[in-house]
Amino acid sequence: MDEFLTDQQQAEQVKGWLRQNGAFLVAGVVLGLGGLFGWNQWNQYQARQAEEASVVYETFLEAVRTKRLDRAEEGMTTLAAGFSASPYADQGRLAMARLYLEQGKPDKAVEYLQQVVDTAVSPEFRLIARLRLARVEVLQEKYDLALKTLADPGSKAFAPAFHDVRGDVYFAMGKLAEARSEYEQALNGDVAATVLDRTYVQAKLDDLGGATAALPGPAASPATAAATVPAPGAVAP
Repeated sequence: MDEFLTDQQQAEQVKGWLRQNGAFLVAGVVLGLGGLFGWNQWNQYQARQAEEASVVYETFLEAVRTKRLDRAEEGMTTLAAGFSASPYADQGRLAMARLYLEQGKPDKAVEYLQQVVDTAVSPEFRLIARLRLARVEVLQEKYDLALKTLADPGSKAFAPAFHDVRGDVYFAMGKLAEARSEYEQALNGDVAATVLDRTYVQAKLDDLGGATAALPGPAASPATAAATVPAPGAVAP
């Protein structure tokens, strides 16, 4: 604004500017207040949803603890329908898988675990579900499928646990050299102490000889393969 204008002239300029732009100013204030109100309403809604989900989940867990499958299924349906984006739904599916497994219904357990693998919002839940799914597949003697489920987790934190379960799969298949290798890799991981029962895994490794076996290469020649066969009377590794 020109500093040489009189006070009256400046006032008239302000009035003119307000007449031209006043509607935009009012709209901006209204939109700003509306956005703030909407944000507060959204936060309140989220808080109510979380509280309701918590109540439903606690009722559901009580049914799981008391082995009331019908009530547990009802609670799981409510969690999936009303709170699908919350971690309670994924936790519920993991609990349902355990309940069905305890009741000797591994196929139903697989269904719930696969849902978590496919749809969980949290990558940690997906990885936990993959570990549990692989164990059920071992129980079903679907070893190749279990190894596929245990493909690289892409997580340093979960790598030791995946090696451990892969070791169990190979042991069940009778591939002891591969099992030893997986158990040793599990124990040598940087975070093994925080994610594994090291004593238990070490016991499994000790039962297999306690040392990593040399695994054959992917394309060893007949001559090389023959050279690796121990001579009569020699002690195999």
